[in-house]
Amino acid sequence: MVRKDQPLYPPRATREALANALCNRDYTMPGGAVAVAMYDEHLEIVNPGSLHFGITPRKLAKPHESRPWNPIIANVFYRAGIIERWGSGTLNIIDWCEGNANPKPNWKEQASSVYVTFLPAALPKAQVDADRPESEPKSKKRKETTEVTTEVTTEVKLVRTLIGEMSKQALRQALGLRNDEYFRKTYLSPALKAGLIEMTIPEKPRSSKQRYRLTEKGKRLAATGPSRNAPPKEEKR
Repeated sequence: MVRKDQPLYPPRATREALANALCNRDYTMPGGAVAVAMYDEHLEIVNPGSLHFGITPRKLAKPHESRPWNPIIANVFYRAGIIERWGSGTLNIIDWCEGNANPKPNWKEQASSVYVTFLPAALPKAQVDADRPESEPKSKKRKETTEVTTEVTTEVKLVRTLIGEMSKQALRQALGLRNDEYFRKTYLSPALKAGLIEMTIPEKPRSSKQRYRLTEKGKRLAATGPSRNAPPKEEKR
């Protein structure tokens, strides 16, 4: 019931990068403008002008001297709380990206402009498919995508968590579940009915010494994913 959102790009990092671009833009270039471009696989901020005062893209990823190209704009942004301490903006951007599980951003100079590129915390499914070799048939791509989707079932989670012989309580805790009844109805009972696990003391189902272990069918499922002749989900319930 508690939701935790993780954006593809950390808002504080992209805001800081955009503010830095406005503070360091070369406003003497006619027709120039700070641009933000969103692609399927990355976000890019383009700033007209070049890096000055001996600053290079490599130095931006390390502690460096702060000498904004437009100090009056930078001072206004700083006093308004739009940018962080002078000289630490790019370092903060890197920290915020790492905190959101994003790769480090990349700075580069090209065609009299400065580019900063952000990579997402998790690539969209469409991009994952696009990154596959072109020689791979589309039917195979669809098949693999389907297999990845069907692996996310309660039975698969249970058999991949069960190691050796485990009690019901230990297995529930290993799955990160608190409600015993929910665990029993959603995970344990379906796995027993499907023949994926078995009791060590089947003649005494309520024994305090009862443990559960994988059957041969469960071991195959844990190693290779769902079986093709597995019963439909409605039947398991």
